[in-house]
Amino acid sequence: VDEIKGVDQVMADVEQEISQAQDPNMKADLIMKRTKLEGEKNRLAVRETRLRDDKRQLRNDKRQLRDKEAGLRDKEARLREETKEKKQAAFTWTESEARLDGMGFCKEEKYFRLDCSYLRGTNVNSGEHLLLYCRKAFLEQFRFLQEQVLEHGALGWIQGSPGTGKTTTTLSFCMKLDRNEWSFKCIRLKARSNTCVVEVTGNKRRTCSVAKESEGEQMKLLLEGLLDGKKSLLVLDGYLTHQESHTRALVACIGWRDADRQNRRLVVVTSMASRGKTYDEEDRELGLKEHIVPSWRIDEYLEAVQFDEFYNKVAPTLEMNVTGEVLGFKMTTRPRSKEERVRHKHYLAGGSCRYMFDMTAAEVLRSLDLALLCAPNLQDLFRGHVGASSGDLTNRLTATLVTQEKVVRFPVSKYVASNLAASAGAVDILRRMLTAFRGPRAMHGYLLEMLFFEEVR
Repeated sequence: VDEIKGVDQVMADVEQEISQAQDPNMKADLIMKRTKLEGEKNRLAVRETRLRDDKRQLRNDKRQLRDKEAGLRDKEARLREETKEKKQAAFTWTESEARLDGMGFCKEEKYFRLDCSYLRGTNVNSGEHLLLYCRKAFLEQFRFLQEQVLEHGALGWIQGSPGTGKTTTTLSFCMKLDRNEWSFKCIRLKARSNTCVVEVTGNKRRTCSVAKESEGEQMKLLLEGLLDGKKSLLVLDGYLTHQESHTRALVACIGWRDADRQNRRLVVVTSMASRGKTYDEEDRELGLKEHIVPSWRIDEYLEAVQFDEFYNKVAPTLEMNVTGEVLGFKMTTRPRSKEERVRHKHYLAGGSCRYMFDMTAAEVLRSLDLALLCAPNLQDLFRGHVGASSGDLTNRLTATLVTQEKVVRFPVSKYVASNLAASAGAVDILRRMLTAFRGPRAMHGYLLEMLFFEEVR
């Protein structure tokens, strides 16, 4: 276009010169020059038309490429969704209403109502609620989950002896999440049976079961199929290091969290005594934070049963339906009051809330005796040859105390302590335990009594 304008300007100058020319020869030269300029202008006009056509064609080609690209993206998305649907067909999901409104704090926030179906991993609405006593450790675990995991994005690692309330407290916290902002998913690993998965988004809940033999391979696939909200909290409950499938599940969960750390949170709940060998650099990269849940104290049991509704729910399990001869001492009278019943059951249950409120005395006795067969002496138990650190079932024999940022482990109850003390060579272990012990006074007395009888044996 600029070239044509330039030629037009030259032609205008030539026309002016022609009109002013007096010499016929000069005028003829100017006319010839004008003719050449007209030809040049025509060639430029043809070139301009061709360039405009080429430009128009390029625009059309570009538009077609964009449409083709969009079509390929749509096709890819459809294929990806179809592939996911085909893969997810391996999981049978059951959907229902979440029913979160009936759960939460009550009785001046000293207790918490939890739908039992969430613990069982089903959608069956039996209407049954578990009433939890909000002891100090309950509130501390709530604070850890809120501040360290949700707000600071840490990978939460919650551990403690069996029966401390780790799982129920974590689920209770999930029930109080802002459903407009958060969804939560709970994967409950088992040692021998199938894995249970519960997911809550908004007011909807869905559950499924993953076969034990395929849980490791399918965990990543399962996580890909979970619904995504704006933010998601994933709970991996029941983790055990010695279970190979559990380790693969943990790796998959960490990968899921790392894919979007801004909006995804992960909490691991375990009854293991420790994580074993740890690596500080890896923990820093993961942002891992530990939280130890202490075992129950006798004063916490006594406070819990003061609420009549709570006591009425647990009263059947407080019945000492075993004889004194079985326990190794003579029971003169049956306990009558709440306090008496709790103190009698405490001989067996000790620091395990599960033993105290969820199981009968006969069931507790069978469980402890089975565990004692695997840990016939104190040396094996407290040196870590058996128990949680070895992947054995005898971690049910230990209780946990957190004091001055130190973790102290001791026999879960007086019944366990008495049986362990009867083992040969226990004197040295007992002396060392008494020297370093900073636990409850009652357990200190048990250990002292055990040492006395061992030394006079």
